[in-house]
Amino acid sequence: MNLSFIIDSATDLKINQENLEYSLTVVPLNVQFGEDHYLDGVTITEDEFYGRMSTEPELPKTSQPSPQSFYETFQKEVDKGNDVLYIGISSNLSGTVQSATIAKNMLKEDEQEKVTIIDSGIASGGVQILLNEAIQMHQEGKSLSEIVNQLNKTKTGIKAYVLLETLENLKKGGRISTVQGAIAGMLNIKPMISIVDGVVETIGKFRGSKKGLSKMKEIISEWKAENPEKPLYLIHSFSSTDEVKKEFDELFSLSSFPKVIYTRFGSTIGTYSGEKAIGFVAY
Repeated sequence: MNLSFIIDSATDLKINQENLEYSLTVVPLNVQFGEDHYLDGVTITEDEFYGRMSTEPELPKTSQPSPQSFYETFQKEVDKGNDVLYIGISSNLSGTVQSATIAKNMLKEDEQEKVTIIDSGIASGGVQILLNEAIQMHQEGKSLSEIVNQLNKTKTGIKAYVLLETLENLKKGGRISTVQGAIAGMLNIKPMISIVDGVVETIGKFRGSKKGLSKMKEIISEWKAENPEKPLYLIHSFSSTDEVKKEFDELFSLSSFPKVIYTRFGSTIGTYSGEKAIGFVAY
């Protein structure tokens, strides 16, 4: 079976097409600063995005790719004779899966049967976990139906935790009032959120980053005790992985994990997380 993998840019995966042993395409979401329009990760880099966001009075606007963008991507792979598996950002966070579904229905009826769409229920590193599982199963010779059944099981157990450095983006986005934001800033409040099936909930508020990171350590340690052989997926909006490592240095040695995978939030998630957010994905 020839299988092409499709993801969107909210997966925050950086790929080098030259080194790939399988077919993988990233469909970019849209980012807009005022009248300036960009394609996430294509016409604006992460550094450019965070640099501009820090100086703009208003948050950028993000939107899903057009159905036409997905249609062209699907059609290209179907024309090659490939089956297509698209794993997208949670439909509770974005309309991207909806765009992909519209695009699938634009294909000829027999071609539609070649395209499978999975709503991941998550974003960023969480989608990467599903993608890696799908690729591994494909390389093991599993059928598409076996892959899809397994991914639908796996996604129910994925949960992301993120400690926010600032409430500025939530204030700009109207999620909290200016007064609430000012009070939280004076008290140095750092909220921790969880994301399950695309639903975002606040699970704690901490006076200072150290207390928040201590709680993060507790959550990660409990997860590691039950999953000692699994890689650790760290998600963040710092400027480098060295800064992320430094944040965890006082908590525990990352070398105790069999593998650590770092994922920096791109434009879509970074718009809401702000800079210097840090977290991990349990699965």
